[in-house]
Amino acid sequence: MRHQAQAHGHDRRHPAGKAATALALGALGVASYTAAAGVALFSIALDSRSPLSTFAHKSDPRFTRFDDSWRHSDGAATSWFLQTRQAMRLRSYDGLMLHAWRLDPDTAHPLPHCYAIVMHGYTGSPEETAPWALHYARLGFTVVCPAQRAHELSEGRYVTMGALERRDLMQWVNRIVAHDPQARILLHGNSLGAATVLLAVGDRHIAPHIAAVVADSAYVDATRQLCRSLASALRIPQWSTGPMAWCADLLLRLRAGADLHDADVLAAVRRMTVPAFFTQGGADVIVDPRSARRLRQAYRGTDGECLVVDGAVHTAQVETDPHAYWQAIDRFLARHFPIAQQAKR
Repeated sequence: MRHQAQAHGHDRRHPAGKAATALALGALGVASYTAAAGVALFSIALDSRSPLSTFAHKSDPRFTRFDDSWRHSDGAATSWFLQTRQAMRLRSYDGLMLHAWRLDPDTAHPLPHCYAIVMHGYTGSPEETAPWALHYARLGFTVVCPAQRAHELSEGRYVTMGALERRDLMQWVNRIVAHDPQARILLHGNSLGAATVLLAVGDRHIAPHIAAVVADSAYVDATRQLCRSLASALRIPQWSTGPMAWCADLLLRLRAGADLHDADVLAAVRRMTVPAFFTQGGADVIVDPRSARRLRQAYRGTDGECLVVDGAVHTAQVETDPHAYWQAIDRFLARHFPIAQQAKR
C-alpha cells in the first residue's frame, strides 16, 4: 500500500516535471538562438574579414541600412582628392599600420597652423570625405583624412565603433602637433567618424590643440546603434536585440580587446568643453534622427550648435541643402579659426 501511494504521488508530480523540462529546453533554445544571432551580428557588423561582413557586401542594396554613403558623391571633389592627396602613415598603439591622406590648402590664402582632420564613416574610406576635405582646403586648412582601422589601406580586422578608433585619432592629432607645436586643429567626422571624434574629445586628457569639432550624423551609443541596425535588418523589435548585442560585444572583447561600453558617445559629450557643431539629416534611417539634438542637449560647453536638415538622409545634408549646411558650419568655424572673408560662403 505504501509503495502504491508513493507511486501515485510520483504520478501527480510528473506533469510538473514535464513542464519544467519543457521550460528548460525552451530557455536553452532561446539562449542558443541569441548566441547564434550574436555571433552573426559580430560577423556582419564588426568583423571586416568575415564572408558575412557588411564590408564584403557593401554594394548589395540590402546592406544600405548600415551605410548608404554610396548614394551621394561629388565627382569634382573626388577627382581633386585623388589628384592632390599625399600619403601618410603611423603605427598604432597596438601595432597596426594606419594610413591617411594629406591635402594642402586649396587657396591663395592658407591659414597658418590650421589643420582639419576629417574622419570617414562605417565601411567607408577617406575618398568618401572628399566634399568636406575640399571645402576645408578652400578655407585654408591643411587637411588630413585618415583611414580608420580595418578600412581602406589601414591594417586591422575588427571595427570597435569608436572604442579603439578614438585612440587612433589622437595619434594623428599628436602627429600633427609634433610637426607643428602651434597647431590649431578642427576635427570633423561623419557617422562612425563623428562618434570617433566625439569620443576622442570627451577624453579628459584631450590635447589643447583641438579648437573645434563638427559631428555629422553621430550615434549616441555604440551598443544601441548595433541594436537599431540589427532590428532593422531582421525586422524585429529593437528591445529584443539587447542580448544579441551583448554576445557580439563579448566576442569583440575576446578578439579585439575592445568594449562597446567604451563607445558611449552621449557620456563623452557630457564631458566635452571643446566647441562643437552637431548636424544630422531629418530623414536619417541609419542613425536615430533625434541623435544630433540629444547630443547637443547633453553638451555642457560654452559654444555648441545643432543643425538638422529636413529631408536629408544619413550624412546627406551637404547634398540636400549645401548652402544652409556650409553657411552654418562656416559661421561656427569663424569664431575659432581666422577664416578669410573671401573664403566664406
